[in-house]
Amino acid sequence: MATTLGLTIAVTALSTLIGLALAWTLFNVDLSLKSTLQALVILPVAIPSYVFTYSWISLIPGFKGLWAALFVLVLATTPYITLTTLAALRRSDWSTYEVAQTLGLSGFQIFVRITWPQIKNSVAAGSLLSALYVLSDFGAISLLGVDTLTRAIENIYRGSFDRSSASILALILVAISALVIRLEERSRHKLRIIKSSSRIIKRAKASDKFKVKVIALLGIGLYLALGLVIPLFQLLSIFLANSTSINYSLLFQASLSTLIAACLGALIALALALPVGVLSAQGSRLGRVSDKAILIVHALPGIVMGLALVSFGSSIGWLYQSLLLLSFAYALLFMAKAVGSVRSSFDRVPKNLIEISATLGQRKSATFRRVVVPLATPGLLSGTLLVLLAAMKELPATLMLKPIGFETLATQMWSYSSIFRFNEAAPYALLLVLIAAIPTFLINRPDKSDGIGDDQI
Repeated sequence: MATTLGLTIAVTALSTLIGLALAWTLFNVDLSLKSTLQALVILPVAIPSYVFTYSWISLIPGFKGLWAALFVLVLATTPYITLTTLAALRRSDWSTYEVAQTLGLSGFQIFVRITWPQIKNSVAAGSLLSALYVLSDFGAISLLGVDTLTRAIENIYRGSFDRSSASILALILVAISALVIRLEERSRHKLRIIKSSSRIIKRAKASDKFKVKVIALLGIGLYLALGLVIPLFQLLSIFLANSTSINYSLLFQASLSTLIAACLGALIALALALPVGVLSAQGSRLGRVSDKAILIVHALPGIVMGLALVSFGSSIGWLYQSLLLLSFAYALLFMAKAVGSVRSSFDRVPKNLIEISATLGQRKSATFRRVVVPLATPGLLSGTLLVLLAAMKELPATLMLKPIGFETLATQMWSYSSIFRFNEAAPYALLLVLIAAIPTFLINRPDKSDGIGDDQI
């Protein structure tokens, strides 16, 4: 437990600092190809932590231990903070920034007194995602030999099939996750939002100083080198060196299995999230309570959800180790992402259009079908893509619940890399990253004016 808590605090603190710095730099420095750089900085979110670990272990054979886990998990979680902070910076009221400049405040004073209060909620949301990611991580810490609660649960379950002992550790992990969520909620309640009566300017003028631009490019380049270029280059090198020995039939079958299970899970998540998101957007008490409950479920690590559904499914013969149970696990684990998208999408539907529809004699059901749903569809698709992305990368729940003979890219890669057969694991790792990059790119396209926000993530 001490290792789990220490690693979570350290990774969250470092990823928050780096992610905040990257977002601030990308937003406030006048860089060439800024939209492309933003997309590249977010792209590591498509790479699972166990793929990061695999890449670095295959490059540096002695790469293991707590410091290695800290390094890998910071690379894996930094995009969450960058993404939420960029979304908040785009929504900030920059008229107060201009007023602060006229009053002679320095850049640091403006950030502390004007910018930080406006982006604090989003940074906290990104930090929450980072902390929950670390608490739930299984693949990276297992490959690196770090004894956290998730690894202990898996070892007890696999070693002795003692579900009661594993459940005790799972409850401790759930309690820690709930505490992290509570701390994030309290930070939101203490926030004082600064808003002016009107927006004089949409955003502050980006810095075009040569020295600032050089430092910014060096910082962004270092992160991209460690978090994107080196892992992908290593995967590609191993793949090309062993391309003749690859079982392409098995690779295709694992890819198809990954897409089928993830797509089915995303559709189930969307179906379950629609009523909750609509109620939450309407501000009903039931919607708020359901939203909180789903967030707690979202905090459950995949290994805990897998353990619970193994106990549940084993009592129902036809359901146990079925594709339906696996997809349902994906839906439960990541439904909060879909609920956030549904809520924010319906919140952004202009109320005057609903009122106009009512004055034209349309019933509420017709207004919802013909006005609200079409306008909210882009957000609903973003939420579905978020669930799809997360489901494709999920490892521990898949290992516990997959049908016999049903292998995904994640499980095949894990099977080989856990016994250090890196050459065989490379094709599965590379293809998983390439497939996961597609929804990541669609969610955060360079041509979009507004990125996805913390309310959707």
